[in-house]
Amino acid sequence: MFADLYFYISKIASPLIIPSNILIFLLIIFFYIGFIKNKIFIRKFFISIFIFFSIISIFPIGNNLIYFFLEKKFYYSETLNKIDYIFVPSGSIKRTIFALNFLNNSRLKDVKIIFSSGIPYLDKDNSKDSETSLVKNLISSSKISSEDIIFLPNARNTFENFKRLNEFLIKKNKTQSKILLITDAFHMKRSLMMAKKFNLNISSLPSSYITKKDSVSLINFYQNISVVNNLRKFDTFIKEMISINTSRFL
Repeated sequence: MFADLYFYISKIASPLIIPSNILIFLLIIFFYIGFIKNKIFIRKFFISIFIFFSIISIFPIGNNLIYFFLEKKFYYSETLNKIDYIFVPSGSIKRTIFALNFLNNSRLKDVKIIFSSGIPYLDKDNSKDSETSLVKNLISSSKISSEDIIFLPNARNTFENFKRLNEFLIKKNKTQSKILLITDAFHMKRSLMMAKKFNLNISSLPSSYITKKDSVSLINFYQNISVVNNLRKFDTFIKEMISINTSRFL
């Protein structure tokens, strides 16, 4: 019951907790009240928000926050010596591509990939599970047999990804299996928290990093300045930290 409530609240609140959305709305409101309506004391709020918005837009604040609080720990992940399953939670096709390439290029034997499918949208009737379709197309063009891919159904978020995995392992009497978790580095901390709730034996292998760069020189930093990317990364950090903290109550 609480899991259902958490899902609906999180999806409804999602657009309202994105920092860039909030800041832009506040800038519009305070500009109107402060300058159009000539309310001098409101102008101070506008200027403060404008300065903060400018800083996170121009400088890679979000990138650094993601690195130190979400990704740094997983830069050099060590996997288990023996693996029974590779688990790929839904949310990004890049995770599945990485998992397929990893298994194709490894010497692992008798290892199956467990993919958690699902639709994260409130209106399921007008939504398509395009990620699962893409995964099936990728499998057909890889060296891996379709029999070695297990699809878990109807996961709406990270909590349900691991709930479905745990139910599968219990059903197969494989609760002691050694599992390699493949997901984005920024998403790994929350995923491992969920795995711990179900006492799963998991090691981690990030499929991608937001903060890894080919160059760190000042001139290349200037060349790659992007207001949109800086805001997106700041939004990603805040949303992930909110999700991590609210997930503790599941």
